[in-house]
Amino acid sequence: MAARFALALVLLAGPALADSWRSYHNDRFGPTADYPAGWTMEPEPENNDGRRFASPDGDASVSIYGHFALDSREEEMARKAEADEGETVAYSAKRANWVVLSGTRGDRIFYRKALLSCGDQVWNNISIEYPAQDKAKYDKLVAHMAASLRPGIGYNITCK
Repeated sequence: MAARFALALVLLAGPALADSWRSYHNDRFGPTADYPAGWTMEPEPENNDGRRFASPDGDASVSIYGHFALDSREEEMARKAEADEGETVAYSAKRANWVVLSGTRGDRIFYRKALLSCGDQVWNNISIEYPAQDKAKYDKLVAHMAASLRPGIGYNITCK
């Protein structure tokens, strides 16, 4: 009985106890960010633009990915600062080379951060989603993952 209780506590507290982290680097576009060591890396997409990681219970996910900038800085930053269909924005911020957007979609919280790098050629992104009811459990994880996002060099990039 005590063992079951201890296991239940570990499973419930799991998201808040991410003591160990792994770092993911996308070789194509260069973004790098941390994710909790206990999360599962999902299969690589065909275009190799990044990876998605799922929490042990499957309720939360983080995607770390990159892509080319297609339009002007102003157009792309405005687009990234807009909510998608069905989203309610609770927080947004923009600076010279980054955008953050957070809010809810139904009963889930989303957080997106995008860094423009490589002479305005490449977006480095992190997107996190989790149940709104578990906000307190995920706050520290989201803060760590978002702060860890950084641009880098990829094989598909020629920075000037």
